[in-house]
Amino acid sequence: MWRNMCFILLMFFSDSASKKKANTGISKSAKDLLNKEERRLTKEKIECSIKSLSIKTLDSLRAISENDKLIACSIKYLTDKPDSGWVWSNLGHAYQLIDKTNHAITCFKQTAKLTGKICPHVKEWHFIGPFVIGKTEVDGDPIEAFGGIRNVSKQRYKKDFVLYSELTKSGVVRWSTYKQSTQDELIKIDPGLNWNELVNALGSMAIMEWQGWVVGEFSVNEDNLNINIQCLGVHTVYIDGLVPVTGDVYHRPDYWHSINLAKGIHGIFIQLRTTAVQAFRCSLRVSVDSVEISKPRFLPDLYQGHLFGLYIALPVSNLHATKWLKITKCAILEQKHTDALTLHLEPVSIAPGQTLPAVLTLDSNREIISQTCEDIYLKVKLWTSAGQEVYPLTLRCRKSGESFLFTFMDHDGSVQHAAAIEPTKGCDGEVCAVLLTLHGTTVPPQNQADSYKRMVKGKFVFGYENMWVLAPTRHGAHNWEGPGSLTAMTALSRLEEMTKTKYWIKYTSSSQHVIFAGHSMGGHGAWHLACHHPDRALAVISLAGWIKKEEYGDSNLFFKHDISTSHVDPAIKQVMEACIAENDVDRHISNIQHLPVLARIGALDKTVHPFFVRRMYRLLKEWKVDVKYSEIHNKEHWWWDTSETNDGGAVHDKQIRDFTKKHSTLKSAKCSPDTKESCENSGGDLKYSKRLNQQRFTLTVMNPALGEGLHGVKVLQQIVPFRKSLVKGKVTESMVEIETENVRRFDIEKLPDIAWKHQDIQVDGKTFSSAEMKGVFGKDHLCKIDINHWSLCDGMDGERSPVNFGPVRRVAENKFLIIQGTGGSISIQNALQEFAVYMANLFFLTSDTLARVIKDTETSDIHIDEFNLILVGGPNENVQTSHFIDKVPINTGIQLGQCNFTEAHSGALFIAPHGESRLALVLMGNSLEGLRDVVSLASPTIPPMTRSPFSNLIPDFIITGPEFGVYGPGGYRCAGFWGNKWELKSNLVSCPCVW
Repeated sequence: MWRNMCFILLMFFSDSASKKKANTGISKSAKDLLNKEERRLTKEKIECSIKSLSIKTLDSLRAISENDKLIACSIKYLTDKPDSGWVWSNLGHAYQLIDKTNHAITCFKQTAKLTGKICPHVKEWHFIGPFVIGKTEVDGDPIEAFGGIRNVSKQRYKKDFVLYSELTKSGVVRWSTYKQSTQDELIKIDPGLNWNELVNALGSMAIMEWQGWVVGEFSVNEDNLNINIQCLGVHTVYIDGLVPVTGDVYHRPDYWHSINLAKGIHGIFIQLRTTAVQAFRCSLRVSVDSVEISKPRFLPDLYQGHLFGLYIALPVSNLHATKWLKITKCAILEQKHTDALTLHLEPVSIAPGQTLPAVLTLDSNREIISQTCEDIYLKVKLWTSAGQEVYPLTLRCRKSGESFLFTFMDHDGSVQHAAAIEPTKGCDGEVCAVLLTLHGTTVPPQNQADSYKRMVKGKFVFGYENMWVLAPTRHGAHNWEGPGSLTAMTALSRLEEMTKTKYWIKYTSSSQHVIFAGHSMGGHGAWHLACHHPDRALAVISLAGWIKKEEYGDSNLFFKHDISTSHVDPAIKQVMEACIAENDVDRHISNIQHLPVLARIGALDKTVHPFFVRRMYRLLKEWKVDVKYSEIHNKEHWWWDTSETNDGGAVHDKQIRDFTKKHSTLKSAKCSPDTKESCENSGGDLKYSKRLNQQRFTLTVMNPALGEGLHGVKVLQQIVPFRKSLVKGKVTESMVEIETENVRRFDIEKLPDIAWKHQDIQVDGKTFSSAEMKGVFGKDHLCKIDINHWSLCDGMDGERSPVNFGPVRRVAENKFLIIQGTGGSISIQNALQEFAVYMANLFFLTSDTLARVIKDTETSDIHIDEFNLILVGGPNENVQTSHFIDKVPINTGIQLGQCNFTEAHSGALFIAPHGESRLALVLMGNSLEGLRDVVSLASPTIPPMTRSPFSNLIPDFIITGPEFGVYGPGGYRCAGFWGNKWELKSNLVSCPCVW
């Protein structure tokens, strides 16, 4: 009996103590609110009828906007469990919706006391999927057919709610939940499908790629916080389903982005896209500092104690949610092992939430930085509008015979880097050819350069005796197309410039005498660059190179399992395919007809099947190319030892060394050792003139904007843009005969190897004397004035040329600015800035691109005529847009020729001329939703990597309609290319209302 009484007393005191402890963190104002509200609800006869209350139950009430019931049930729950911070946030959120501001403030203060200013991570994720998705960057979202994810997410607590998917046996999918315990926990979404059964049944690995959505919530318990978010493993997240924020598919934990949010409960919506299993992580924090400097992705080396590359790209994040950050100057505070370096930068502004690679330029007051070639340690100081920041840097010093990294200013104004190895002995005339070697996926440039090594007498020897090795790189899934190809060619030019101007470099590199080489993705790049720059090429070495990404395995299939295949017009497909036809090396194989080629692959290669190299071998033989092909017995994708240990392996064994030795010698190459004058006129082993007695050539062009000419002939303009063009030439001792197909203008460049610049030329039957042709070389060009007549022309008459042809990706192939509109309501202004920052961060995270954001009202201090432009907002929101919208046949309406797209949810994306040689890309909509749709075209992804924005399947213009979300490209109302005069032509667009 006494024992029972003791137990009862113990339980009584224990319960009292626990209640006292639970109430310890509850403020008086919070207690008073509970009591007051409880009395009010009783008086008004409002009660919570739910018997078994849980946080999940309360969340479900909030999801379906049962606000009165949510308040009553939250009061009931908190009366028993007042220490639940999440329920206090729920209650505060409910009070905000009915404008009971003081009640809401009390609730959020109590939450902040219990759990902090914000939730550092989502505690529970809700997933719905999987659904099929195609391999092109843009596809439809099946959830949009049921109101979109914001609407569907309201049903996530209903067990009987289903959506429909052909991936599951039942044909339906339901919501499921994934718990997250800590901020660093990686969430893995596994749909639990029998992938083997699907792959075998459909004969396609591509079916393993799926899409779906996850939704999570977090609370913000104070106003005016600098809230930072970081989501890894995904390319985009949407805050409250509306605001796009950049994620990082590469899982790099370096970059955070600020978001401006009021108190309340907010949602994170993520459209997943992956193969088999999706892994991601999202974290939140409140930032005390508004500036964060991240580790540079690459730095230049000193070479033999000297400066070679001058540029440092230092990533600076503006973590303030509303204020712009200005960097005004920089300096070196400390330097170890030298005192010779200085540093400067051009002042730059960074938008709220943006990460920008600030460009720092190194300089020195003496030629040799480190006599003993020691690593240099620096402390760099930045002066910003938010204070001063100090960051340490280390510059390596590399010695002769070693590879070294150098940085350079790229074609788009960004800082990029490459690895190089100097010739070990030398070259006749002090000018050396270049082996331009392109790496495969994820291979760093220094590893690529160092692959050119072999063991000689117990020591590794790197590079070649008489040739520079150059290994460029560009972050991202460019496949050495688009920005990748331009970076490679820019690195080639920068290396020549640097070696010409530095007296301590004995042997100058020649950008006009190149062996294009590469392995895997780089093997494709070698084909690609050689086909588009054949007049520079001495030879081609493609190792395990595929032909086109759309046919390489299942990585980029063009419309197979896509949601949009059920809806897309064939004319849309035609336009989209025309955007990428320039990257198909098999279409351009005629351009390397007269080049020696080495193509080979491991016979057991399972990464790139020998089929692709065999196919190129057959095509090259059909063109009677001097090609050597081999499948290396018992080798897979990569190897270090071909016949002997450390003999050079996959990229540098005896076969490759013999091939390069034969084709790299420039017998008469010579530059002035004092001035290092241009070496483009050097080279005794003339590629063309030695075969001039009887030579035929065929130049194939899909887009004149890409690449250079063949035998000096360069197409400037097509009759029908983005269709195949041919220039067929026959060179004899007395005449050059040229026949053209789909060519309206072409030029003949002055090349030293081309002797026929002094001959008469016959074009489609019309003869131009050698005297007439003198003006063509380097100045005039040949143009077709009607269907049967050619003439000499001295200008483009305002028509399009290679400098302003599309498609849209050309905008980012020069220096560019993103100009955000500042017109409209506050909510529209905020959205325009969010869109601009989102795109700028995408450019940086996907391709290390420098994308400056400026306001449309603050362009007076910037020479915007020197930049391409990306304009966010129509003429009513962006004052700069009005300068361009009347230069193409589209208006604010949105009207395109005879086509009117008046639906409220319509958007337009198009390029327009900006001066004579620049482009402007306009993104606008007749509603915020329409603008959001065209902005989403900037976020392409191909798991597990992602391309740079707008870099693949976006033509000169796209009009999206209300069905774009559910149908993807099937929801394009119109897409196509402008004509040569920036006009509409029915054969260049998809919509039948243009005629």
